[in-house]
Amino acid sequence: MKKLFKNDMAVSPVIGATLMMGMTVIMISAVAISVLGFSLPESAPQAKIVVLEAKGGLTPTDLDENLIVLRHKGGDTLTENETKIIIRGRGTAYPDTMNVTEATAAGLMNPQDITVEYRHLRGTHHGTHYGYEQILDGNSWSAGEVVSLLGEDGGDSSNGSDQKWRFNASTVITVTIIDVSTNEVIAVSQAPVKAP
Repeated sequence: MKKLFKNDMAVSPVIGATLMMGMTVIMISAVAISVLGFSLPESAPQAKIVVLEAKGGLTPTDLDENLIVLRHKGGDTLTENETKIIIRGRGTAYPDTMNVTEATAAGLMNPQDITVEYRHLRGTHHGTHYGYEQILDGNSWSAGEVVSLLGEDGGDSSNGSDQKWRFNASTVITVTIIDVSTNEVIAVSQAPVKAP
């Protein structure tokens, strides 16, 4: 009987296998919790947006002569409050709190590189202008629909644009469409500005 308890050779492999199995289960559980515990980031919608037309006014007072028309050519539907439009080019821009005389005195009417931002689609021009009608399906922008932006839109608290603008004729503008929730670029389009 004394010999039976001193011989532990058969016990060691069983305990070792049990410990290895236990450690394997714990490691698999830890990896699964860490992988499944993190959610994948949302991806931005994908859409093709092109500039149909860009016109630059001849005089600073005729801001309604400044027109940029964008068409959704296909891809995901963009929602009103989740879509930002940024326009860059050479021209002039000033806040709605100023009139043309004040903007001229402040040196804002001299042509320079400007950036205009529309924080949501609600700020775009509604109605027909230069033969383009603002067409949005409720609070979304779908394939085939058109958005018209006017220089006089800017600075109005209801439209989401940060300033009034005028892009010079013959300059090339760059329009960038950004998804607000992911801050990713949806589309980029360029076009030369023509005189009205």
